[in-house]
Amino acid sequence: MEIGDSSNKKRVLIVNNAIYLPGEGGYKRSMYLFDMMTSKRYDVSLLTSDFNHYNKRKRDIKDFRKKYPNYRKIYFVSMPKYKKNVSLQRYYSEKVWSRKASNWLKSHVCEFDVVYANMPDIPTIPLLAKICDQHEIKLIIDIRDLRPESFRVVVKNEFLYKLIFNKMKKDANKAYSCADELVAVSEEYLARGLQVNKRSKNAIAVYIGAPLSKFYDGVRKYSDQIIKPENEVWLIYVGTLGSSYDIKTLIYASKRVHSINSKVKLKIIGQGPEEMELKKYSNKIKAENIEFLGFMDYGMMAAYLSKSDMTVNAIKKNGSQSIINKIADYFASGKPILNGCLSREMVSLVENYQVGINYSPENPKSLIDSILFLINHPKLCELFGANALNLSKLKFDRENSYLRILTLIDNI
Repeated sequence: MEIGDSSNKKRVLIVNNAIYLPGEGGYKRSMYLFDMMTSKRYDVSLLTSDFNHYNKRKRDIKDFRKKYPNYRKIYFVSMPKYKKNVSLQRYYSEKVWSRKASNWLKSHVCEFDVVYANMPDIPTIPLLAKICDQHEIKLIIDIRDLRPESFRVVVKNEFLYKLIFNKMKKDANKAYSCADELVAVSEEYLARGLQVNKRSKNAIAVYIGAPLSKFYDGVRKYSDQIIKPENEVWLIYVGTLGSSYDIKTLIYASKRVHSINSKVKLKIIGQGPEEMELKKYSNKIKAENIEFLGFMDYGMMAAYLSKSDMTVNAIKKNGSQSIINKIADYFASGKPILNGCLSREMVSLVENYQVGINYSPENPKSLIDSILFLINHPKLCELFGANALNLSKLKFDRENSYLRILTLIDNI
């Protein structure tokens, strides 16, 4: 029997206040799941907010309804704007979201069998869980990020960290423990949830992955538009320009490598709160081989990655990230990866599948040496790239890997 074909197929509500919707450029997990479930004839709805977390702007809901009439089962509640990801303004905004999202569920509770919520929406999940328990609705939590662990890059003093975030850790534990089942984007994140959750019996880790067919459609569509001069060596970073990412070290290292090999260029694709500061830093050190390309269409980004010579996963030492969103796209490009993420799971992927080099984050010499090593070993780069491509198909193809999530929903 095909997934989703059961006569008692679940009615599912996906809840996520930080999401790219159609027309907004990105294509992350929640929206992909919604589309996948819709295509397989699930009765699925999505509850989100009228505020776009990524560009920090209010959405025009009337315009969205006009442009995307087929997405009538996407519902919106209003939440206040905020300018910075780490701020009291965001804390207040998320509190408002929590109250309104739970009130929305109360009003529509008879329409669903399963609620699929995004973590770390810490204040919202216990409110949803209370409603779910009252009405015998199953709650699945998908662990996408860790709080307060992700704030270690901001508050590095251990005593202050514990003092400031002790309550948030207790609240996070409460949220994890609410779930009937757990899903996570890595084994490490899953282990964090299972430390306190005693309900989940079929917990699974499913990497964020990439829509590989969409990735290669973009490569075919846009590659001819990207001109790469002969003999240039392109390093590419894709992702958020934020405080958790070790981009200053990458810029500095790229400048130093450029002084040794003038053909080396660094392309930075993405946006974020640190963007202006990074541009100022690049100008200050006169890093003339750096190009900030900004946020771009997924297909165009895929084409740039396909033109690259190596990809860079630049994470700070204290970062809590594990297997993050961009990794699938990096592997799908078939290029070697320079990995600065200290997550045991990520380090092991690089080593066990021989897809690149692990370097020491916030250590310019380590990164410089790694870049030069790959430049000087083209045959090894070919091997790493081929292995990365195979790994993307094995573990990161959403079309196949996300079927595990649907099976969990079917059987809960």
